[in-house]
Amino acid sequence: MSIKRIIALFFVVSAINLSGCASYNQANSLDPNDPIQGVNRTVFAFNDAVDQVLFKPIAMGYNAIVPQPIDTAVTNFFSNLQDIDSSVNNLFQGKFDLFANDLGRVAINSTIGIGGLIDVASEMGLQKTGEDLGQTLGYHGINAGPYLVLPLLGSNSTRDLPGTIVSMIINPLAWLDDISLRNQLVGVNAVDTRSDLISKEEIAKEISDDKYTLYKNAYLEERAFKVNDGQMDESDLQDLADN
Repeated sequence: MSIKRIIALFFVVSAINLSGCASYNQANSLDPNDPIQGVNRTVFAFNDAVDQVLFKPIAMGYNAIVPQPIDTAVTNFFSNLQDIDSSVNNLFQGKFDLFANDLGRVAINSTIGIGGLIDVASEMGLQKTGEDLGQTLGYHGINAGPYLVLPLLGSNSTRDLPGTIVSMIINPLAWLDDISLRNQLVGVNAVDTRSDLISKEEIAKEISDDKYTLYKNAYLEERAFKVNDGQMDESDLQDLADN
Protein backbone atom coordinates (compact mmCIF):
# COMPACT_ATOMS: atom_id res chain seq x y z
CA MET A 1 0.00 0.00 0.00
CA SER A 2 1.41 3.42 -1.02
CA ILE A 3 1.79 6.35 1.36
CA LYS A 4 -0.87 8.27 -0.57
CA ARG A 5 -3.37 5.43 -0.08
CA ILE A 6 -2.63 5.21 3.62
CA ILE A 7 -3.14 8.96 4.02
CA ALA A 8 -6.37 8.79 2.02
CA LEU A 9 -7.54 5.87 4.12
CA PHE A 10 -6.82 7.86 7.27
CA PHE A 11 -9.01 10.76 6.16
CA VAL A 12 -11.83 8.46 5.07
CA VAL A 13 -11.81 6.61 8.38
CA SER A 14 -11.53 9.92 10.25
CA ALA A 15 -14.58 11.33 8.47
CA ILE A 16 -16.62 8.22 9.20
CA ASN A 17 -15.51 8.14 12.82
CA LEU A 18 -16.09 11.83 13.49
CA SER A 19 -19.55 11.65 11.96
CA GLY A 20 -20.38 8.95 14.47
CA CYS A 21 -18.98 10.71 17.53
CA ALA A 22 -22.40 12.10 18.40
CA SER A 23 -23.67 8.59 18.98
CA TYR A 24 -21.31 7.98 21.91
CA ASN A 25 -23.06 8.36 25.22
CA GLN A 26 -22.13 10.94 27.85
CA ALA A 27 -20.58 8.37 30.18
CA ASN A 28 -18.01 7.37 27.58
CA SER A 29 -17.02 10.94 26.78
CA LEU A 30 -16.42 11.66 30.48
CA ASP A 31 -14.13 8.70 31.11
CA PRO A 32 -11.36 10.26 33.28
CA ASN A 33 -8.81 7.84 31.82
CA ASP A 34 -9.78 8.76 28.27
CA PRO A 35 -10.60 12.50 28.01
CA ILE A 36 -9.83 12.67 24.27
CA GLN A 37 -11.79 9.57 23.34
CA GLY A 38 -13.08 11.06 20.08
CA VAL A 39 -9.54 11.59 18.79
CA ASN A 40 -8.38 8.24 20.15
CA ARG A 41 -11.22 6.40 18.45
CA THR A 42 -10.38 8.08 15.15
CA VAL A 43 -6.73 7.03 15.36
CA PHE A 44 -7.76 3.56 16.54
CA ALA A 45 -10.08 3.17 13.55
CA PHE A 46 -7.27 4.25 11.22
CA ASN A 47 -4.83 1.80 12.84
CA ASP A 48 -7.36 -1.00 12.66
CA ALA A 49 -8.09 -0.32 8.99
CA VAL A 50 -4.38 -0.33 8.08
CA ASP A 51 -3.91 -3.49 10.14
CA GLN A 52 -6.75 -5.36 8.44
CA VAL A 53 -5.58 -4.33 4.96
CA LEU A 54 -1.83 -4.64 5.42
CA PHE A 55 -0.32 -5.96 8.65
CA LYS A 56 -2.72 -8.78 9.51
CA PRO A 57 -2.56 -10.47 6.08
CA ILE A 58 1.24 -10.31 6.16
CA ALA A 59 1.29 -11.72 9.70
CA MET A 60 -1.06 -14.55 8.73
CA GLY A 61 1.16 -15.37 5.77
CA TYR A 62 4.17 -15.31 8.08
CA ASN A 63 2.49 -17.80 10.41
CA ALA A 64 1.57 -20.02 7.48
CA ILE A 65 5.05 -20.33 5.97
CA VAL A 66 7.47 -19.91 8.88
CA PRO A 67 8.11 -23.10 10.91
CA GLN A 68 7.47 -22.78 14.64
CA PRO A 69 11.14 -23.28 15.68
CA ILE A 70 12.20 -20.40 13.41
CA ASP A 71 9.33 -18.22 14.63
CA THR A 72 10.41 -18.86 18.22
CA ALA A 73 14.03 -18.05 17.37
CA VAL A 74 13.01 -14.75 15.75
CA THR A 75 10.90 -13.82 18.78
CA ASN A 76 13.79 -14.73 21.10
CA PHE A 77 16.23 -12.59 19.10
CA PHE A 78 14.20 -9.40 19.47
CA SER A 79 13.26 -10.24 23.05
CA ASN A 80 16.96 -10.43 23.89
CA LEU A 81 17.45 -6.87 22.62
CA GLN A 82 14.57 -5.69 24.83
CA ASP A 83 16.32 -7.13 27.89
CA ILE A 84 18.88 -4.32 27.57
CA ASP A 85 16.13 -1.73 28.07
CA SER A 86 14.73 -3.82 30.91
CA SER A 87 18.06 -4.01 32.74
CA VAL A 88 18.50 -0.22 32.65
CA ASN A 89 15.03 0.33 34.09
CA ASN A 90 15.48 -2.23 36.84
CA LEU A 91 18.60 -0.28 37.79
CA PHE A 92 16.63 2.99 37.86
CA GLN A 93 14.05 1.31 40.11
CA GLY A 94 16.73 0.15 42.53
CA LYS A 95 16.00 -3.51 41.81
CA PHE A 96 19.62 -4.53 41.69
CA ASP A 97 18.93 -8.25 41.76
CA LEU A 98 16.68 -7.94 38.70
CA PHE A 99 19.22 -5.64 37.05
CA ALA A 100 21.80 -8.41 37.43
CA ASN A 101 19.23 -10.94 36.24
CA ASP A 102 18.63 -9.02 33.01
CA LEU A 103 22.32 -8.45 32.36
CA GLY A 104 22.87 -12.16 32.89
CA ARG A 105 20.09 -12.94 30.40
CA VAL A 106 21.65 -10.70 27.75
CA ALA A 107 25.15 -12.13 28.31
CA ILE A 108 24.04 -15.77 28.27
CA ASN A 109 21.53 -15.53 25.42
CA SER A 110 23.86 -13.42 23.27
CA THR A 111 26.66 -16.00 23.58
CA ILE A 112 25.47 -19.48 24.44
CA GLY A 113 22.08 -18.66 22.94
CA ILE A 114 23.65 -17.80 19.56
CA GLY A 115 22.89 -14.10 19.40
CA GLY A 116 19.67 -14.46 21.35
CA LEU A 117 18.04 -17.00 19.01
CA ILE A 118 17.76 -19.50 21.89
CA ASP A 119 16.49 -18.45 25.32
CA VAL A 120 19.05 -20.40 27.34
CA ALA A 121 18.79 -18.00 30.28
CA SER A 122 15.17 -18.91 31.04
CA GLU A 123 16.13 -22.59 31.15
CA MET A 124 18.81 -21.60 33.69
CA GLY A 125 16.26 -19.85 35.91
CA LEU A 126 16.87 -16.26 34.80
CA GLN A 127 13.34 -15.21 33.90
CA LYS A 128 12.43 -12.24 31.72
CA THR A 129 11.29 -9.18 33.72
CA GLY A 130 10.21 -6.89 30.87
CA GLU A 131 10.67 -3.49 32.52
CA ASP A 132 10.51 -0.18 30.64
CA LEU A 133 10.63 3.55 31.37
CA GLY A 134 6.86 3.81 31.76
CA GLN A 135 6.99 1.21 34.52
CA THR A 136 9.94 3.01 36.10
CA LEU A 137 8.00 6.29 36.19
CA GLY A 138 5.01 4.46 37.64
CA TYR A 139 7.22 2.79 40.24
CA HIS A 140 8.30 6.25 41.39
CA GLY A 141 4.73 7.45 41.73
CA ILE A 142 3.92 9.03 38.35
CA ASN A 143 0.29 8.41 37.39
CA ALA A 144 -0.53 6.93 34.00
CA GLY A 145 -2.33 10.07 32.85
CA PRO A 146 -4.72 10.16 29.90
CA TYR A 147 -4.95 7.16 27.59
CA LEU A 148 -3.53 7.75 24.11
CA VAL A 149 -3.76 5.88 20.82
CA LEU A 150 -0.75 6.59 18.60
CA PRO A 151 -0.81 6.24 14.81
CA LEU A 152 0.37 2.71 13.92
CA LEU A 153 1.93 2.20 17.39
CA GLY A 154 -1.41 1.77 19.16
CA SER A 155 -2.23 2.00 22.87
CA ASN A 156 -0.16 4.29 25.07
CA SER A 157 -0.49 6.92 27.81
CA THR A 158 1.09 10.26 28.64
CA ARG A 159 3.33 8.49 31.18
CA ASP A 160 4.30 5.63 28.87
CA LEU A 161 4.90 7.76 25.77
CA PRO A 162 8.42 8.91 26.78
CA GLY A 163 9.29 5.28 27.49
CA THR A 164 8.12 4.25 24.03
CA ILE A 165 10.48 6.81 22.50
CA VAL A 166 13.41 5.95 24.79
CA SER A 167 12.98 2.23 24.12
CA MET A 168 13.30 2.89 20.40
CA ILE A 169 16.50 4.87 21.00
CA ILE A 170 18.05 2.32 23.38
CA ASN A 171 17.29 -0.60 21.05
CA PRO A 172 20.55 -1.62 19.32
CA LEU A 173 18.72 -1.73 15.99
CA ALA A 174 18.51 2.06 16.08
CA TRP A 175 22.31 2.27 16.02
CA LEU A 176 22.89 0.14 12.94
CA ASP A 177 24.79 2.03 10.23
CA ASP A 178 23.22 -0.10 7.51
CA ILE A 179 19.86 1.62 7.13
CA SER A 180 18.53 -1.05 4.78
CA LEU A 181 19.35 -3.84 7.23
CA ARG A 182 17.92 -1.83 10.12
CA ASN A 183 14.63 -1.27 8.29
CA GLN A 184 14.41 -4.95 7.36
CA LEU A 185 14.95 -6.04 10.96
CA VAL A 186 12.40 -3.52 12.24
CA GLY A 187 9.94 -4.86 9.68
CA VAL A 188 10.56 -8.48 10.68
CA ASN A 189 10.10 -7.54 14.34
CA ALA A 190 6.78 -5.83 13.57
CA VAL A 191 5.50 -8.81 11.58
CA ASP A 192 6.67 -11.32 14.19
CA THR A 193 5.02 -9.32 16.98
CA ARG A 194 1.76 -9.01 15.02
CA SER A 195 1.74 -12.71 14.17
CA ASP A 196 1.94 -13.61 17.87
CA LEU A 197 -1.25 -11.59 18.53
CA ILE A 198 -3.51 -13.32 16.00
CA SER A 199 -4.68 -16.04 18.39
CA LYS A 200 -5.36 -13.44 21.12
CA GLU A 201 -7.35 -11.36 18.64
CA GLU A 202 -9.70 -14.27 17.98
CA ILE A 203 -10.32 -14.61 21.72
CA ALA A 204 -10.97 -10.86 21.99
CA LYS A 205 -13.73 -11.09 19.39
CA GLU A 206 -15.63 -13.45 21.67
CA ILE A 207 -15.37 -11.10 24.65
CA SER A 208 -16.69 -7.82 23.26
CA ASP A 209 -17.95 -6.21 20.07
CA ASP A 210 -16.45 -2.87 21.12
CA LYS A 211 -12.83 -3.49 20.14
CA TYR A 212 -11.71 0.01 21.15
CA THR A 213 -12.94 -0.25 24.75
CA LEU A 214 -11.69 -3.81 25.08
CA TYR A 215 -8.20 -2.92 23.91
CA LYS A 216 -8.09 0.22 26.05
CA ASN A 217 -9.10 -1.57 29.24
CA ALA A 218 -6.75 -4.45 28.54
CA TYR A 219 -3.84 -2.05 28.04
CA LEU A 220 -4.54 0.00 31.17
CA GLU A 221 -5.04 -3.10 33.31
CA GLU A 222 -1.88 -4.76 32.02
CA ARG A 223 0.17 -1.61 32.61
CA ALA A 224 -1.18 -1.19 36.14
CA PHE A 225 -0.37 -4.85 36.84
CA LYS A 226 3.20 -4.48 35.55
CA VAL A 227 3.88 -1.21 37.37
CA ASN A 228 2.83 -2.88 40.64
CA ASP A 229 4.84 -6.02 39.83
CA GLY A 230 1.63 -8.00 40.05
CA GLN A 231 0.89 -6.79 43.58
CA MET A 232 -2.58 -5.23 43.44
CA ASP A 233 -4.45 -4.11 46.56
CA GLU A 234 -8.25 -3.89 46.84
CA SER A 235 -8.41 -0.24 45.76
CA ASP A 236 -6.38 -1.00 42.65
CA LEU A 237 -8.61 -3.90 41.77
CA GLN A 238 -11.72 -1.78 42.30
CA ASP A 239 -10.35 0.94 40.01
CA LEU A 240 -9.76 -1.64 37.30
CA ALA A 241 -13.23 -3.11 37.80
CA ASP A 242 -14.79 0.36 37.42
CA ASN A 243 -13.15 0.71 34.01
